Formats: sequence, structure tokens, C-alpha cells
Amino acid sequence: MSMGPAPPLTERRGTSTLPAGERGPGVDPLALERLLGVTSSKPSFRAAWQDKSAWRDRTIETLEWISSALCAAPTGPVAVCDAVVEAAAHLFGARWAAMVFSGEYPGVGGARVFVHAGDCVIERWVLPPRMLAALTERTLAAQRPVLAEHDEGLECGTLSGILLTAPMSVQGDPAGILAVGLPNGIEVAPGDVSTLVTLANHAAVALQNACQFQENKRRAAELDRRGSELQGTLRRLEQAGRRQLLSEERNRIARELHDSVAQQLLTIGMNLEWCRRHPMTPPVMLKQVLATQGLARSAINEIREVIFGRVNDRQVELPQMLREVIEDVEAGTGLEVKLRVFGHTQPVPAGTQHALVQIAREALFNVVRHAEAQHAWVTLRSHPEVVSLAVADDGSGNHRELQHQLSTTVPEGDHLGLQGIAERVRGLGGAAWFERRRAGGVKLRVEAPARTIGSESSGEPRVDGRSPATL
Repeated sequence: MSMGPAPPLTERRGTSTLPAGERGPGVDPLALERLLGVTSSKPSFRAAWQDKSAWRDRTIETLEWISSALCAAPTGPVAVCDAVVEAAAHLFGARWAAMVFSGEYPGVGGARVFVHAGDCVIERWVLPPRMLAALTERTLAAQRPVLAEHDEGLECGTLSGILLTAPMSVQGDPAGILAVGLPNGIEVAPGDVSTLVTLANHAAVALQNACQFQENKRRAAELDRRGSELQGTLRRLEQAGRRQLLSEERNRIARELHDSVAQQLLTIGMNLEWCRRHPMTPPVMLKQVLATQGLARSAINEIREVIFGRVNDRQVELPQMLREVIEDVEAGTGLEVKLRVFGHTQPVPAGTQHALVQIAREALFNVVRHAEAQHAWVTLRSHPEVVSLAVADDGSGNHRELQHQLSTTVPEGDHLGLQGIAERVRGLGGAAWFERRRAGGVKLRVEAPARTIGSESSGEPRVDGRSPATL
């Protein structure tokens, strides 16, 4: 069955924009308009297609510049402001573009105005020009875009032109405006206004994100710093724990030596002294008795050194022990302590060394408890016959009151530590006194003999029936 030619499409009156004389045979203009999305009074739609293509390209370029400005957020708020005004100047072909803050904004320093003028570098001003200040107030009051017709008075140029502004809000609060200065004769389309508003809104979000980035970096740095401090504190606590365990073990060994070996040697010495005095002891045996007495006395002296930690701590000098005390004090308090050592460090008797370390520890804890000081200094001076220790601080103590407390037999108030210092100094046969520090604060001075009294006495050692405490 043959089919004849298709009948012509029925024309709808009033629904097509093509004149009847320009319609091609068999072409439905209405259907063509629906397919292409453009209208034209001519058979060719190329001009409309070119306009649509140019609009699309401009939209893509706008999105590229906006996204580029947003990518500056991790760098900081200043970088965001610079990128936004550069993007605004390029997108609008403006003579200048400016971002103006209504007040101080965190992260941008003292600048309140960021300006990009032509191809010049971006400028940052502390205060906006009078015209921009008035335009900012007007835009923020209206809370919508503002179109003005002149920009006289702006430092970027003296030519008049068209001003377009859009408000910026950060977390719902007005923060400032984004403005562009256009040459005269430029027609501002609704799409241009929407572009500036979009850029201003995205700039506000980018500024908020940049501030969050900065705050996160600051907090991360603070966490790293505190983590390092905690690691240092942990190391010091571990060292202090090891020292405490070692000290407890040494004390246990010292007690055992004192209660067993030392007492046995003392008994041997007393028996040898009885043999030496007995009239029936032959001269040849007397010589051996005296030699054995000397060995017993030497063994007792060595046990004393063990009791005071001299045998195991012979390699630890007094400055090192003072450094350990300072580390313990700094680890548990906010006091900053410095150690200064003068003179040639020489061996100090175990009793003197132990007493000086305890005096330094008690003096530093007194500074922490009472002086309200920020810094302290421990000074050790070694002389051939005297060891000098000084503990100074920059606190609020009164050296006269402290000297009175140091000299009082019965302690007053809460200065019980001064009584312990005084007792240790008396036990060393030394001297202690307080004096005023020249730069403010108080200084405690302690001087003790570098050698134990009687340690250099000559003659044969005696075990003559003295009580064990005196040996």
C-alpha cells in the first residue's frame, strides 16, 4: 500500500516567532525552538548559539576564579582576601576591586581594606577612604547589593564610574562588603549582580574556614608542645623512680651492714684493744694486734662510706647530684632553676655531700612554697678548705625574718625546713646565713669544711671502747 506525501504541519497562530515568509518548507518553528532553546527572527540560530556559548564560558570562568579564591583558605585569611579581590577585578574587568571590613577581623592583622587596582599589586589599608566607609555603611544597612554611579575620592583613581557592592556575612553577622569600580557606560546585568553576591558569600565562608585552619594549626602546635613537655616530664619521673628504687635498695644494704658487719667489726676492734692492753701479750703478738686493729678500723671506715653511698656513688660528683635535685624540683613545679659551678670540683666527704644536697633540696622547696618566685639559682663554689653553696631567688622573701627563723631553736610558723637546714649545717661544723639579693629576692649561703674534721689526723687509729654511734 503506497503512502502519499505527508501533509504539511498545521501552523499555530501566535505561537511562532518566525514570519510566514521566512519559514522553510516542512519546518515547524515551534518544535525547533523547543529543541534548541533559542529564538530568533531569522532562519539561522548561530547568533543566539554564540551568545549562549559565551555565557557558558563566562560562567565556567567565574566558577574557576571563585574556586581558586576558596582554595586559598588553608593559607590564611589574608591570602583569601587577596585572592577574592583579584578574582573580582578580573571577572568584572573592573578598574579596582576592594574588600572592606566593618571592624577588626581575626587573622588579617590591622588591615581593614584589601584593594586590587588594575595590574598593580594588592594593597592593604588600615582605614578605608571616606567614600568606601560610607558605601560600606550603606550596604550593610541595606543588607543587599548596592549600585552607585560615582566613586570620586577613592585613592585608586580619580575617574568617575559605576560602583557595585555586595554585603558579606560571617555566621550571620555582617562582616563587610565586596565592591568593584566599573568604567562609565558599562551596563550592569542581573547576572553580574548575582556573580558578585556569589563571590561575596563564598568569600565569607572561605574566611571562616581560613580562621578555623589557623586555629587548628595553633592548637596542633600547642598539643605538640604539651606532648613534648609531657614526654620530658615522663622521662624525669622515670629517672626519679629509678633513683628512688636505687636509693631504697642502698639504704637497705646500709642498714644490714650497720646492724651486722659494722657491729661485728666493732666487737673485733674492742677485743683487739683488750689484747693490746693485757700485760701478758708478747711484744711479737702486740705488733700483729696493732696491725689487725688498723685493718678493722679501715673496714669500719669503708662501711661508713657504703652507708653514706660513697662506694656506689663514687662516680657521681656533687654538681651532678645538685642537677638531679633541680630536675626533680622543675618537674613538679613551675620554678626555673639554674646551676652555676665555680672552682675545681674536688672529692667531698659523703656526709658533707649528702648534707649539702639535702640543704639545696629543702631551700628550693622553701622557695616554691613561700617566696612566690619565678626563677632560682643554685651556686656551688669549691675551695681547698671550704665548700660554699648558695640558693638565691627573685621572690618576695624578707632576709631578716628568714635569718631570725634560721637562728631560732624552736621553729616558728611553717618554716620547719629552716630548722632542718640549721641542724645539717651544725652537723657539718659550718655556717649558714641569709642575705638580700642585689637584683631582688633572697639568697641563702652555706659554707662547710671541705674535709671531715679529724679525717687528716695522724697516728694509729684507736678502737677504745667508744659507743658505736661515735664510730
